[in-house]
Amino acid sequence: MTDLDLCDLIPRPLGHLPIVAEYIRRLGIQDTLDEVLPLKPRMKVSDAECVALMVLNILQGKCGLYHMGPWAEGTDSEVLVVEGVDPLTFSDARIAHTLDRIFEYGPDNVLSEVVIRYLRSDPGPSEYCVHQDTTTLKLYGEYDRGYAPQEPWPKRGFSKDHRPDLKQLVYGLSLHGACGIPMCVSTLDGNTPDNEANRLHINRLAGLLPPEDDVTLVADCKMADPVTIGLLIDAAFHFVTLLPRSYNLHAKVVDRALGLASDLPELVREKGRRKADPDHVYRGVSFTELFEVLDPEVGTKEKRPLRFLVVESDHLAERIEDSLPARMEKDRKRLEKELEKLCASTFACEADAEKAFWEFTNEPKLHRVEVAVEPVEVVERRARRGRPSKADGPAVVQTRYRLVPGPIEVDKAAVEKARAHGRFFVLLTDHMDKKAWPDARVLAEYRHQHLIEGHCGFRWLKGPAGAAPMFLNTPRRIAALGLVFVLALMVRNYIEHVVRARLVALPGNLTLPNMDDRPTHKPSAENVFWLFRQVGIVLIRQSGVLIERRAAGFDEHTDLALRLLDVPRSAFTTPRKRSAVRP
Repeated sequence: MTDLDLCDLIPRPLGHLPIVAEYIRRLGIQDTLDEVLPLKPRMKVSDAECVALMVLNILQGKCGLYHMGPWAEGTDSEVLVVEGVDPLTFSDARIAHTLDRIFEYGPDNVLSEVVIRYLRSDPGPSEYCVHQDTTTLKLYGEYDRGYAPQEPWPKRGFSKDHRPDLKQLVYGLSLHGACGIPMCVSTLDGNTPDNEANRLHINRLAGLLPPEDDVTLVADCKMADPVTIGLLIDAAFHFVTLLPRSYNLHAKVVDRALGLASDLPELVREKGRRKADPDHVYRGVSFTELFEVLDPEVGTKEKRPLRFLVVESDHLAERIEDSLPARMEKDRKRLEKELEKLCASTFACEADAEKAFWEFTNEPKLHRVEVAVEPVEVVERRARRGRPSKADGPAVVQTRYRLVPGPIEVDKAAVEKARAHGRFFVLLTDHMDKKAWPDARVLAEYRHQHLIEGHCGFRWLKGPAGAAPMFLNTPRRIAALGLVFVLALMVRNYIEHVVRARLVALPGNLTLPNMDDRPTHKPSAENVFWLFRQVGIVLIRQSGVLIERRAAGFDEHTDLALRLLDVPRSAFTTPRKRSAVRP
C-alpha cells in the first residue's frame, strides 16, 4: 500500500484560469480596486476579490454571474482568487453589494484608476491611437420604476440590435489601438445620440491621458460634426473619422479624385480570402478643404483647413454593382408613389404647379420624368355640407392647374454618377503633415477600427458576454457589471497582444494550433485558452488536511504558451496571497 492509497484525491478543473488570475494581478486591477474600494469591517472577502472572481467566470465563458459560490467551490479558489476563504462566501448578495459599490464610486472612475496605473507601468510609446464607438444593450422588461439622476435610464431609441420594441441602454467604449486596452467606458440613457456619447468620451479622455502624449482618436462618421471636431481640436487630440455622404464636401472631393482618372496611387493591396480570389486594392489621394468647426470656448463657427482622404475600394465597387438594381427598383417605386400624390393635387396657377414639380425633382434620383401642366375645372366646395338649397345659387367653378406626368425613364447620367461615387469613401483628419502621416497611414489607422467592432470589442462584449447583463434588474448594476466586462476584455486583449507579439519575436517561425488544429502565427486569446482545456489540479488530502497540489494536462503547446506569457507552472498550484495594498 502506497502513501497515496491512504489519501483522498480530489480533482479540480483549472484550464487557463490561473493565467487569467496572473494577468489580473499584473495589470494592477486587483490592487487598484483594493485602493478605491477599501475593505469594510465584517467583510470576509474584498470587492476586488469579488471582481476577480467575476472576471475569471466571464473569461471561462460562463457569463451567468449567479451562484458564484458553488462555481468557485468546483474549482480551486485558493489558487485562483485568495487562500483561506470559503468559496461559498461569494454569494449572490455579496456580488450584488460589490456592483452597488462600484456604481457609487463610478464605473468610469474605477476604469480611469486602472488605466492610469497601466499607462504609468507600460513602457510603450507616447504616440498612439484610441478607437471609440457606441453600441446598444437591449433589455427585456419594462424598467418603469423611478431612477436617480446619475443612473442610466432604460429607454427606447435607435436600436443597433434591430429590436426597436425593447428598451435599451447606450454603451460607449474607447480602446487603446496598440493592444485593445479599454481606456474609457460609459453606460448612458437608451436614447443618447452617438455624437453626445462621443463628446462625453472626449472630455473623459482629455482628463485621463497625459498631456504630453500624441493621441489620435479614430471613430466612424458620428464624430464628423462641427461641435465634436471643435472639441477635439480644443482638447489637443488628433482625429481620423469617416465623412458622411450627406455632406456636400463628400461629393466635391470625390469629383476632384475622379478628375484624376486612373492616376490614383495605390495605398493598400491585400490578397483575397481564397487563392482564386483577386487582390483587394485601395487607391486614394488627399486634398485640403475648408471645414466648418465650432470653437467651444467662443461658441462661434469658423472654417479651418482639414485634410480629406478620398479612397477608392474594390469592396465598395463590388457592393455598388450588386446593390444598384435593387436600389433603382426602390427609387422607381418611391418616385411613382410620390408622383401620384403630387399629381393628385391642384394648384392656383401654372407657376405654382411648376414650382412644386421643381422642388420635387431637386431631390437626387436615379430616374427622370417630364410633366405637362394643364388647366382643370374644379367646383368650389360649399361652406356647409348637405344638399344645396335654391338660395345658394349655382355652383362656383374655378380654373385650377394640375401636373400630367409622362413615362418614368432611367436617368443614365445619375446612375453612372451613383456608380462612380459609390466606389469611394472619404476620411477626414487634421494630420496635415503628409510625410509623418502619409495617405497609407491614415487609411491603415481607420481600418484598425475593427479592433473595437470585432472580437477585441463589441463583438466579444455582445457575443460571449451578451446575455449576462440581462440577469440584473437595476440599471445601476447593469452599468457596474459593464465595467466588470470591460476589465475582463482588458485582460483578454492584453493576453492576446502579449502572445502574438512574443510569438513573432521568437526565432524559428514558431506557431500555435488554432481550434481546427491548424498552425497560426496570430492566435486569438480564445485559441490560447483552448490549449489548456485538459489542464487540471488534484488536491491530495490526508485525514482531511490538504498536503499537496499536483497539476497535470500540460503538453508542448501549453508549455510554449506559458513561455510566451511568462507564467510558470507553479501558478497552477500556488495559493494566492492577499493583496499587498489591502487594508
